[in-house]
Order: sequence, then structure tokens, then C-alpha cells
Amino acid sequence: MIKQIELELTERFRKNPETEAFLAKLNKILEPYQEEDYIVDLPERYPTVHVIGAPRSGTTLLTQLLAAHTDIGYINNLIAAFWRAPIYGIRLSAQVAPRTLGSSYQSEFGRTKGIHEPHEFGYFWSELLQYQEMREQRDKLIDWERVRLVLTNMTYAFETPIVFKSFLLAWHIGEMQMTLPKTCWIHIRRDPLQNAISLLHLRRNLLGSIEKWASLKPKKFEMLKQKPYWEQVIGQVYFLERSYLEKLRAVPREQVLSVTYEQLCLSPDSVIKQIQHMLTLQDAPIQTIAPVPGAFSEQRYDVNQIPEIEKLQMSWQSLIDKYGPLDYS
Repeated sequence: MIKQIELELTERFRKNPETEAFLAKLNKILEPYQEEDYIVDLPERYPTVHVIGAPRSGTTLLTQLLAAHTDIGYINNLIAAFWRAPIYGIRLSAQVAPRTLGSSYQSEFGRTKGIHEPHEFGYFWSELLQYQEMREQRDKLIDWERVRLVLTNMTYAFETPIVFKSFLLAWHIGEMQMTLPKTCWIHIRRDPLQNAISLLHLRRNLLGSIEKWASLKPKKFEMLKQKPYWEQVIGQVYFLERSYLEKLRAVPREQVLSVTYEQLCLSPDSVIKQIQHMLTLQDAPIQTIAPVPGAFSEQRYDVNQIPEIEKLQMSWQSLIDKYGPLDYS
């Protein structure tokens, strides 16, 4: 199970070990009962929708938008406590914390507060896909029949498609598509320099140092970790994006939506409409349940205030020259 190296996190973001132990014990107790309740061989009636993108690209904001303004299923902070018994979490949430409209649209490096806000469900995904760290592993052995079993049961519990913020699954897009062919993907990307600067802020705040690696490790991690920190963050964005683009070629075009963070902030309503259209094509429409904001304030850093900006720019151009531009067409 991925624990995000809790001892290395700054005190502000470190989890309470007693709470973690309690939740782990609760899940261990519930797990065998959950296993008995799974229904085998459910048809794929509702697709799962996976928001993918480099860390700090806008994945949390997009997930919050869908959770707050449509009737799509999503994992809130209560359900996330039941990573080994997700159906129990979904049913409990429906009883004690019925869905509310709107969102605070606040988060701290992907972490949200409040029962109704969306959660990454990291423990669930790390166990389902058998990951010990957030490092790209293309040839990893995964029990795809179990993935199908668990996810189809979850969609039936919601009786709607479900949206996930799917960092680990993004490395297995082709296998996922073969397992559940109705799966849809929303790929969000951000201006690479802005994305890299935000990753530097993540390092400083979450780990207390810009020298420490934070979040996803792409296939080129062994090479990148030998580089200075500014080359690491810009390379992290480049190689993650390159991996996503390569893997998304295995997906039918009508099941992929590409959107930029800037587009999301400027016109969230148009993004929701595109997602609704994509799901309608899969015979699983979702409805708008609350007025959508006209626009969001885009978090944009003043590059003139960033000491490393020239190094970041040169590093990005060097990657383009060596490996080629990223093809978003």
C-alpha cells in the first residue's frame, strides 16, 4: 500500500497514525464480508471515467466540478475510508451524508476537506493494482478480472458512471480498455512551465524541500533523479504526458476527452457538456444537478518571480529537441 512516505511529509500534511491504524483495522474486519457481497459477472452497464494528468495539472479541480454539478458517482472523503469495502462506503455515505450541491473548490495539493469533497482513493488503487510506490510499471502483473469485479459492483451501487482521479491506472490504459471497454478518459494538461513551478511548490510544502521527489515517478525516473531539481520537475511533466499520449492511442476517440487547465478555468460549463456527450455515446448519460460556475480563477504564477524560470525553459526545450514535441492532435 502506498503511504506517500508519511515520515517524510511535513507535519502539516502528516496523517494521524492512530486514525490510520483504526481505519486499517476496520477495513480488515469488513473485507471478508464485502467479498461475500460482490456479485460476479455483472455486465458493464455504466462506464468508469478516469481523470488523468500530471500532478498539479488541474485533476482535483476537474473532479470537484463533476462531483458538485452532475449526478455522476464519485468517491468522497467518507467513502474513501472504506478502501477494502467500497460498496459499504458507498451505501453508508448515501444514508448518513446524502449528496449536497456545490463545492468549496478548495484543496491542498490534491487533499480536500469535508465529507462531500472528492478523494483520490489512493489506498484503494494501490491495493487493487498492487503498487507499493507511485512509479510507472508497464509490465506489472495485475488481476484484471478482479478490477472488473470490483469496479462493476461499485458502478451498480451508484447506479451511475463513476469518476475517479486515476494516477496509477493511467499507466495501464490499454489493459483497462480491454477489461472494461466502455471506460472513458479525461486527459487534462497545463502549461508545462506553470505545471513544473507548481510541482516545486508541492515539494516545498509537502516534503519541506525542493530537492525531494514528490508524487508520480515516470519511466525515466532513474535518469531524472540524477538531474538537478528543475530538470526533475520539467522532466516529470514531459515524460508523464508522453506516456499518457502513447497509451491513449489504444482508446476509441469518442471515449477520450482532452482538455487544458486553462480551458477548464475559462469555461467549465463547456467541459461538462463535452463529458456529458462522451457518456451519452456510451448509453450512460449524466445530468447537471446544479448551476455551473461561469469561470474559475486560474492559478498562474508570475514567471518573473521564479528564480529557476530560465533553467526550466531551457530544460523543456532540451527535452523537445531530444525526444520530440508532445503530439496532442
